[in-house]
This record gives sequence, structure tokens and C-alpha cells, in this order.
Amino acid sequence: MKSIHNSKTEQFFTPKRMTAAISVAMLTLSANAAATVELVSKDGWEASLSGSIPVFAVASEHDDSENAFRVQSGFNPANLNFHVVAPKTSSGLTISGHFQIDTHLNAPRGLQNDGLFESRVANIKVSGDFGTFTLGKDFGVFNSNAIGDIASQGGVGWLGGGADTGNATGGRIGTGYVYANFNPQIKFTSNDMNGLVYQIAIINPEEPQDADIETGLPRFEGQLTYSAGNFKVWTGGFLQEVSVLGAQSFDYDMQGFDVGAKVSMGGFGLTLSYSDTVGVGADGLYGGSLNDADVDATQWYVEADYQVDATRFGFSYGEGSQDSREADPLKGLGVAAEVDNELTMLFVHHQLSPQFRLIGELQNYESDVQDNYKAIVLGFQFDF
Repeated sequence: MKSIHNSKTEQFFTPKRMTAAISVAMLTLSANAAATVELVSKDGWEASLSGSIPVFAVASEHDDSENAFRVQSGFNPANLNFHVVAPKTSSGLTISGHFQIDTHLNAPRGLQNDGLFESRVANIKVSGDFGTFTLGKDFGVFNSNAIGDIASQGGVGWLGGGADTGNATGGRIGTGYVYANFNPQIKFTSNDMNGLVYQIAIINPEEPQDADIETGLPRFEGQLTYSAGNFKVWTGGFLQEVSVLGAQSFDYDMQGFDVGAKVSMGGFGLTLSYSDTVGVGADGLYGGSLNDADVDATQWYVEADYQVDATRFGFSYGEGSQDSREADPLKGLGVAAEVDNELTMLFVHHQLSPQFRLIGELQNYESDVQDNYKAIVLGFQFDF
């Protein structure tokens, strides 16, 4: 999600007139790269508004189902972000509220007017010399750095629904990383300590939908990131306990760790990411099925890119794999098959203007359990 930094302007608004002012200011956006509308009141209240509208034309050819052409959302849906910052308290605390509203351009099975409309972010942030607490709904921690890749973050990636993909696409979920979902949470982010930042969070747990489940504890996630110049490296982990109820009751854990690095030099960039999990299958989605219990899986990808003036060219390859597991009748678990998903992407991003980007993407997807396909993508994104 794009980060927005608030700054003061010369305009004067009282808190009561803030809503009307935002509506007017939307008509007078500046021509800067991130043309965020930013307002400030005499009393020190600040408000900002930003967003993006990504649109993709996707032509795909699938091995065992229909071929398709869709104008659709990509990995990120169209979004509108609101930020409100209160005046600093006497103790130096900064308290702010953040909301994101998302709309998806298309729905599954050609139901054109049934695209998902949702709110992915709604939280309070309390910041000070100690760091920042985030209270409410926000992006997850585990694998969040891995999801910052160029190809899938700014494009389409895996067509999770095949020819009838609806709403947001899958990026590299299941072919490079585990999805850091938008869940209610309490998260602490440290201040930057000479390039070192850590995050820890307790997050609403995920639950398999095909069993009677109890989750008496939250999911625990953590991440450590170090950045220095053009170099960034990270590691993280998560743990969640799941209790299965009923006649064949038992407990199991979802858990995992990840490592990754990104380096850029002279226009060239290279990103490497690796994750290892238990209880999360090759699809990279938490809690998809009880049959993922005790399944070992890995996610990894490599991405190389090169920037020439306003154009970035890149290559990205990744896999999501799981080991087979025998049936366990005592737990009511069936056989978990060995699975491998692979996604290769060639991409180009051209910044036609500071706010308008053109995107091209070629895909080849191969899987043991889903339709193989090839796709060509032309995309457009307007940021404001």
C-alpha cells in the first residue's frame, strides 16, 4: 500500500469545514508525482486524500478451460485513502486515523456489476519517540516485504480464478510468497534505528472453512528489516495455533519463517525471497483447508529489473511447493499431494507522466493442480 506523508499547506480550514474542503480540493490537485490533497487547520489538524486506479486488459489462453479476454483489476484494486492527523499532544504523541476503500473492476464468471467493494484498512496510529502502534485493520507483517516486488505488486500476476478471474488477482501468492492478509490487529513498528526497523503484531487468526475450528489465541507475526543505501535485507516469522473440535479433535500449528534481500546499483535491481511454512499449503493462503495441517511448503522467487530513464524492464520467476503427506485417519485428514506451482513473468513499466504509468506483462503459469495458462497484459495506472 502506498505510504502517505502529511505536510502543511498555506490553506486554512477549521475541523468543521474539513469535509467540504476536501471535496473542493479534489478538483485542484497539483501536478506533483504523488498529488496528495493535504489540508491543515489553524488548530493543527491535518487531513490528506490519495489513491490509485489500476486497469488491466488481460488476454489468456488456458489448457483445460476457455480462453478469455477481460478488462479487470490487477493485484491491487482501485483504492481511495483518507488520513486524518490530530495535533500533537502535550506529551509528544501523534494520533492519526487511516481508511482505505477499495473497488474491484470485475467479478467472477462475467457478472460485470458484482465486483467486490470493500475496506482493507481502518486503523488508529499512535506514534511517538518509542515508535508506532497500529490499532485496527491493516496489512499483515509476515511476508509483507516479499510482497513489495515490482512485477506482481505493480501488475497482475497469478490469475487465481483461471479464465473467470474476478476481483483482485493473485500476484505471487502461491508462486513466491504467502499472502499477508488485511486483518484486524494490534501492531508495533519501531522507529528507524540506523537502518534497522522491527515489527511485531497480534492478528486475528485465520480459520479453515471445512471444519469446526476454535482459535483461542491470535496469530503472532514479526519482522526485522535492515536498509542501508541501495541494500535491504529482512527476516520474519509467524505462529498460529488451531484447535479442531468434534469427534476427531486435535491441535496443530500454522508457522513459518522468511528471508529476503533487495539490492540496486547503476539502474540494475535484484530481489530474492524465500519462505518456509507448516500448515499453509502451496497455494500460499492461510487456513484454506484443514487438509493443510502438518503440510510442509516453500515459497520463493527471484526478480531482476533494469531502469532506463522513465522505463523499467524486468524478469521474475517464482515457485510455490508443498511436500506430500500421508492420510491420518485418527485426525480425519486425507492425503496431501505433492504440489508445485510456477509463474514466470516478463514485465515493463513506463512512467508516461509522474501520475500515469503504462504496464506490459507476459506470463507463463504451470501447476500440478490448476490449469496451465499463458497471458499477455496491458495495464494503465493513475496515481493521485
